[in-house]
Amino acid sequence: MYGMAPILNTRNYVLHIPEYQIMTTGQTMLTLGAFMFLTTILMNFYNIVGNTGDTISSGQNGILATTIAASYIEAAQGLAFDQITDTSNIAIKNVSTLSAVLGPETGEDSLALFNDFDDFNGYTAVKQAAGSISIYRTRFSVYYVRPDDIDVVSAAKTFAKRMDLKTWRVFPPSTDPAYIDTVRTSYVLGYFHFD
Repeated sequence: MYGMAPILNTRNYVLHIPEYQIMTTGQTMLTLGAFMFLTTILMNFYNIVGNTGDTISSGQNGILATTIAASYIEAAQGLAFDQITDTSNIAIKNVSTLSAVLGPETGEDSLALFNDFDDFNGYTAVKQAAGSISIYRTRFSVYYVRPDDIDVVSAAKTFAKRMDLKTWRVFPPSTDPAYIDTVRTSYVLGYFHFD
């Protein structure tokens, strides 16, 4: 029980202020244990918050890489099917008239100069995302594919071409290899002409 020490105030009223006792060893150990328990809880909480931030950042990078890949696909959709069809509106009825070599023609060394779908073959683009310091690289491959099974690459020319894109962040480098990811997507373009 705490003892009371009387003190007089200026109006001659008696106030009682408790005297403090020194903590016992048991109370000190209990207090130290409570602080250790609280510290453990806080450290676990901040670890979870930190991991959540990494997960959110990884998700945002994936969304940005997907957006960049989609932008390249949209650009490719606006191009001609083949070098033969980029300047003429003549119907091609035989696959033998299509380009044997897929890739850019002489002088087509940038996206702005590409005029047909297969000009992307072998091209690598590096793009900095607007409003971000992140830099992404995209590699393109274009193949003739079988029209009845677009997953199968065809050694012969066909009226179907598939573009495979791989997009990943190159800067800033990831500190955790588990968060390095590549967005892989494909787009198939077929040739058809209304006669």
